[in-house]
Amino acid sequence: MAICISIVVGKGGAGKTTTCVNLATAMAMDGKKVLVVDTDTQANTTMFLTGYKLNEKAFGGKGLFDMIRAWGLIDVENYIHHSQIDGIDVIVSNDATPLIPQQLETLEKVSGIKAQEFMLHALSQVAENYDFIVIDTPPAQNDVLVRNALLASDHIIVPVKLDEQCIDALKLSDSLRLQLEKEYDTEINLLGVLPTMVERTALTTYYLDLAFRNTNEEENPARQELAVPYKDKIFENYIHKGNVINESSLYKKPALMINKKAKPCIDYLNLWQEIKERIDR
Repeated sequence: MAICISIVVGKGGAGKTTTCVNLATAMAMDGKKVLVVDTDTQANTTMFLTGYKLNEKAFGGKGLFDMIRAWGLIDVENYIHHSQIDGIDVIVSNDATPLIPQQLETLEKVSGIKAQEFMLHALSQVAENYDFIVIDTPPAQNDVLVRNALLASDHIIVPVKLDEQCIDALKLSDSLRLQLEKEYDTEINLLGVLPTMVERTALTTYYLDLAFRNTNEEENPARQELAVPYKDKIFENYIHKGNVINESSLYKKPALMINKKAKPCIDYLNLWQEIKERIDR
């Protein structure tokens, strides 16, 4: 049965999609069978994994929205596509993805499945075919698709740039996780907080200390306003900046498929090893 991990933070530009596709690639390189679900209207995860941009309309009638619309009539497996990477399948985002919230409301009325529970029901139909399911989420705090992803997940990873906006988004996303845990009497584990786009500078060290490590009120009077409570959740392996991340957009492939010796790619491979240790898998 697959372990489901969502990449979640309610802010754009934090590295969710880059983390999703490269983590899935690292899993596949390790011999794991992976299903990736793209819930973002930008469909960048779909592009990295299939090579097709949203405006090429390669998946008309074959995306996540269409799977929801056909619920109860056509099996989920019919909406799963092979990617350009061995070991990775994908449920794609297409130009109908923005219509999903309305379609989920309609589904709730006709089927009785709550709008925010759809992903949980859908992925349970195919979970036995995979080792891992990785969900990329939109940059929203309380979107119905974010709620779907969280409720379907065993674990979440929160990528953060080292700035106060991202740290605020981390806290809001985690509040939603805790709210859903209480509402559904379930466990959604915060697997870790992942610093992304990290540069080797004194400012990076300073900000990590200020935001996550410094609990001394006299030295850090703003500690409660930052992210000190998450200091034990920070991954040891940060994702550093590197040109290969920009090149991956040009080549429409995950960075790990371009140059796995580049620093960010080594980071993602090391991250995967750390994740395996955290989930004992």
